[in-house]
Amino acid sequence: MGSRIRVYPNGSLVIEAVTEKDAGDYLCVARNKIGDDLILMKVSITMKPAKIDQKQYFKKSVPYGKDFRVDCKASGSPAPEISWSLPDGTVINNAMLADDSGHRSRRYVLFGNGTLYLNKVGVTEGGDYTCYAQNTLGRDEMKIHITVIMAAPQIKHNYKTYIKVKAGDTALLDCEAVGEPKPKIFWLLPSSDMISSSTDRHFLHANGSLSVSQVKLLDAGEYMCVARNPGGDDTKLYKLDVVAKPPIINGLYANKTIMKVTAVRHSKKQIDCRAEGTPPPQIMWIMPDNIFLTAPYYGSRIVVHKNGTLEIRNIRPSDTADFICVARNDGGESMLVVQLEVSEMLRRPMFKNPFNEKIIAKPGKTTTLNCSVDGNPPPDISWMLPNGTWFSSGIKSSQFLTGSSGTLTIYNPDRDKAGKYRCAARNQVGYIEKLIILEVGQKPTILIHPTGPVKGISGESLSLHCLSDGSPKPKTAWTLPGGHMLDRPQINRRYILLENGTLVIREATIHDRGTYMCKAHNNAGDSSVTVPVVIVAYPPRITNRPPQTIHTMPGAAVQLHCIALGIPKPEITWELPDHSVLSTGQQGRASGSQLLHPHGTLLIQNPRPSDSGAYKCTAKNHLGSDFTVTYLHVI
Repeated sequence: MGSRIRVYPNGSLVIEAVTEKDAGDYLCVARNKIGDDLILMKVSITMKPAKIDQKQYFKKSVPYGKDFRVDCKASGSPAPEISWSLPDGTVINNAMLADDSGHRSRRYVLFGNGTLYLNKVGVTEGGDYTCYAQNTLGRDEMKIHITVIMAAPQIKHNYKTYIKVKAGDTALLDCEAVGEPKPKIFWLLPSSDMISSSTDRHFLHANGSLSVSQVKLLDAGEYMCVARNPGGDDTKLYKLDVVAKPPIINGLYANKTIMKVTAVRHSKKQIDCRAEGTPPPQIMWIMPDNIFLTAPYYGSRIVVHKNGTLEIRNIRPSDTADFICVARNDGGESMLVVQLEVSEMLRRPMFKNPFNEKIIAKPGKTTTLNCSVDGNPPPDISWMLPNGTWFSSGIKSSQFLTGSSGTLTIYNPDRDKAGKYRCAARNQVGYIEKLIILEVGQKPTILIHPTGPVKGISGESLSLHCLSDGSPKPKTAWTLPGGHMLDRPQINRRYILLENGTLVIREATIHDRGTYMCKAHNNAGDSSVTVPVVIVAYPPRITNRPPQTIHTMPGAAVQLHCIALGIPKPEITWELPDHSVLSTGQQGRASGSQLLHPHGTLLIQNPRPSDSGAYKCTAKNHLGSDFTVTYLHVI
């Protein structure tokens, strides 16, 4: 009878899944051998088309990534079948879910009561959803519009968009973004590469920030952070500047430095290669046999310390070679070439001429100061100029040249280059110095020139000046009118030659008149000046004479004047009545009551009659004499 209709042993008839076709008369017949019995049953089918309860069209907003569910309860007879039409046109029912292939997907769940459940709503889940309720009598539907709520990315901006870091350090670029759904972060590098996940040196943090480790010069440039979700993009631009300083070896600002080093056989030698820079440089030594040793390196005879110092133990003659230290970083590289010379025995420096020297150079003529020195290892020679500046070997300027043999050449010497030059020699064993005094010759110059004849007074000292200047200090000589020459400081009777060149004539006479010549001489030349000398002299002449006769009373003082002129200054003498003599040239000029003034006036302080008589005044020098007589009456 089919799978829907069954007859049980007790006579009951069961019809499953009743439809309208099952309506009508049903006759039940009971029969055996004795007879039959029957009963007629009339069956009517009550049917109701499918209808969605509480049907309405509504809109619903769902945040991105959240779950949502919507009910679709329906009634009807027979019980309606529920199905849903999705925005992309897919229809799901209890037999299948959102996957077109028919496989179940956890994103959509359709419950038996018609409720549709969506897990983690995405952008594609937005749109119209239609619920269908259907049975044999009809179909009902209900539409729901789902809007997925999203927020466009927004990067938390700060004002720090320029970053400067030292090469070798780590740069951190912030890029924290918010949005719905959560934005994905990726970075565009200066090289135009895109970073969306961590690499060897680029680490992408969970919050979107980017760390660049061991920054190099090539990492400098613009970095763009991009935050993206279905709602849009947001960007942030960084400017990264990498500061790098090229290596400097042993404080020398040069790309390549060459230095000579000596060592004694069988000794130990350490050669420094201290390198500074940003980032810290890597140091490598290149051995003479082209073997590369990177610091640190520890061998049995050769060690490269962490600080770059090369240590060679048990020095051999074969170690006489070039050792090259290379310091390299992102800023560049520097090189130190060490020319190692192995010697057999050490000797302290010794000058070939150990004594201090004095050298006189001619102005403008190139002069060489010699500082030859011997020693092992060969000493380093340096010169200290008079102004304190030090010059080492091999340095040349517009005025000086230091030679490898220890010479110092001075170009166009002048007085400014004169002074004390100090030569120093140093090696591993010792240090010595010597002094060389350089004088730049200057022709003598006589500083004082007479404007006319020099007048001297007979009998008095006369000084003839001859001050001179020059280098070296000039020597002065005088030639007298008679041809005699005085060429050194001396005291010679009437002539005195002083250290400063002045000639002193003591007690000049008319015989000293004439032309004197002074000559100043040194190695650079000589200079002379003539000095005409005139000696003034004339015989005495009494200009203030006393009266021929003077009368006075006893006890009344009397002055007898006798003033005389003459060159040289005349000597005044008085002859008294008793024939005694008073002279201005004598120490004692008093006799009794008579007193002689230096100017020649005779003072009789307490005259008495016995003082009466003739008083004779005489003025005398070597050119002649004059006299006057006065008669004194004491009454």
